[in-house]
Amino acid sequence: MSLGENIKNKRIELKLSQEYIADQLGVSRQAVSKWETGQSDPTASNLTELAALFEISISELVDPEKYAEEQSFLQKQSAKRKPNLILRTNLSVLAIAIQTGFLYACTQISYKTVDGQRLPDYQLMLINVAFLFICSAWMVRNLMYEKDIRQRRKNAKIELLYCSIQLGIALCTFYFKLGIVGLALMLLVMLFYILYINPKYMNRPFGKKKI
Repeated sequence: MSLGENIKNKRIELKLSQEYIADQLGVSRQAVSKWETGQSDPTASNLTELAALFEISISELVDPEKYAEEQSFLQKQSAKRKPNLILRTNLSVLAIAIQTGFLYACTQISYKTVDGQRLPDYQLMLINVAFLFICSAWMVRNLMYEKDIRQRRKNAKIELLYCSIQLGIALCTFYFKLGIVGLALMLLVMLFYILYINPKYMNRPFGKKKI
């Protein structure tokens, strides 16, 4: 489709007259007619003004088919780059849950017999601590999903408070031998954090759908 046909079709689509186009661009009606019939081409300045008048880009005015192809390609690329929010949510929840599990595991020191003496199994303890550190780093990494810098800082403070509370419960579980009671407390705090704190204060719709 020629440039003249594009101009004519767009003018008709918008229900504009040749006289109106001519008045807006400061040219004669005959000049607009010649553009539409292909007898002459508008200048670069006229093209810019026409595109602005039609509220479209110059590329769409000059070659609408190519413009449509480019837009379709860009939309497909954008769809490919669009983050998988469900996957991010699941990974964030998984990191929180696994961290709680390893934190509790650190409170349950195993013992082994060495030369007739029962000694703490520090090797197993170190493994649990290492995995706890990895899960904590994973949780910190998930904070980067939040694009708003102020919200991200707020989330970091809230998560630090959450981890401090869980650590306090873990220490009480260890020193007072709370066992399953300590685990229950840690799970309750974790669920409260996931289902209430995250969606309400951290812009993370773990507990409800984001509208």
